Amino acid sequence: MFPATGIENWQYVAPNPNQVKAIVALQERRDEEIVAWLAFAKRGGFQLQSRNWTLSREIVGAFLTLGNCEDVLVLHWIHEARAGGHADGDIQKAGIYWCTGCGKNKPKCYKNSDDWRREEKQHEATYVCMLGGISEMTNLGFKCTFCNATNPNNRHFEKHSIHACVSASGHLYSCKRRCDMVKHLAKIHGVNYRPQAEALASQRKHTLEKQAWSCGFCVTTFSDFQQRLKHLQLHFEQGKTLADWNFTTVIQGLLQQPGIDEAWKAKLAVSLPGVETSDLVWLDSASKELQYKLEVGPSEDEGSAEALVEAAYATYLLNWTFPEQ
Repeated sequence: MFPATGIENWQYVAPNPNQVKAIVALQERRDEEIVAWLAFAKRGGFQLQSRNWTLSREIVGAFLTLGNCEDVLVLHWIHEARAGGHADGDIQKAGIYWCTGCGKNKPKCYKNSDDWRREEKQHEATYVCMLGGISEMTNLGFKCTFCNATNPNNRHFEKHSIHACVSASGHLYSCKRRCDMVKHLAKIHGVNYRPQAEALASQRKHTLEKQAWSCGFCVTTFSDFQQRLKHLQLHFEQGKTLADWNFTTVIQGLLQQPGIDEAWKAKLAVSLPGVETSDLVWLDSASKELQYKLEVGPSEDEGSAEALVEAAYATYLLNWTFPEQ
């Protein structure tokens, strides 16, 4: 049973790991029931807590995962699963090591653990255009960093479209990969000689000093990035996939780091007495900035840990109910 609307123009897209997990959970249900509950999910009818429904928490989560997909595509996936047409193995055939930085929306998988480690490390640095300025001092005077022109004036820099890099909020263009910065330098600033663009991109690399990392498979916190990689590698080699990765677990682990743990427990005791951290939920879509702040950790300034705790608490409040689709 496929829905009548949209069937002529639908386009097949392979499910990501999280969608595969949802499909497996729903494949025993009737098509009519699936379509009806999907429509309900699209209207934002589900709450995070499913105790008022006849559906289990797992099934509610499955419908929410698939709520943004076309009904005809979901049913096609369901029918494939029933016929044995695809399974986790098809998704993982490229490898077993998943990039946790790319996430579930743009999943990347590697056969080789060394390639995977390099991919993970790329997410620890950011390339910021015009980091350090648009000119530098030499023995011959100032030099344009984009083309090496001597003593450039404002009109010269206008030719390099430097204002295109600045967002409305005043932030400079940034990206996670050197190759993306190379493309940006060529497209926006006219740095078309690739060796020069690559060298310039390397100068734009900024590594953020972090104090803590966490695991999305289990509530474990690390003060060393390499230890985190070793830990995640064991999970993947034991059969974990990106579908098992839980953003809430990441935040829960980061809240356990020294300097934040006591302040967080004190906040819960006052604001949510009787509630444990394991009872709370954070959504990736609204809490990514929180993750970065917790990884950087508290500074030596008075009240820094408490400010991070308040940010975590405020984000939890915003995410307790799934927003309307």
